[in-house]
Amino acid sequence: MKLMLCIFGALGLGAIVSIYMPMISGISKVMGSAFGGNTVFFAVALLTSIVPLVIVGDTGTVANLHQIPPLYYLAGVLSALMIVGVSLLVPVLGVRRFMILMIAGQILMAVIAGHFGILGMPKDYISLKKALGMLLVVGGIALSVSP
Repeated sequence: MKLMLCIFGALGLGAIVSIYMPMISGISKVMGSAFGGNTVFFAVALLTSIVPLVIVGDTGTVANLHQIPPLYYLAGVLSALMIVGVSLLVPVLGVRRFMILMIAGQILMAVIAGHFGILGMPKDYISLKKALGMLLVVGGIALSVSP
């Protein structure tokens, strides 16, 4: 049962991403700047993260900040670049094409990261079956995003 909840949770998050991408782009359009939109997005995200932390009373976890490997802080930079990219690319590509290409990038990087066990992930070696599956995905993407 727990696995099914996780599967539906992942599908739900995927649906949210498809909706929030145009929202981010819209904020940037109203602000007149991808960086301005990025700032609004992360200010709201920060508040959305802090409020439950305080309500649950889990503020002691802040004491663990010094244990985070410095490389992991790069996730914040990558998130900011992602949001700016959304603001710039969704108006040009449209949300459907952007999401298809973004998911393709995620799949390809996940396969590479899994194969090499990047950032401590469990190794999941590329097999012939997985490589063929990736080729099918890439072929489907090419069909879907071509004019």
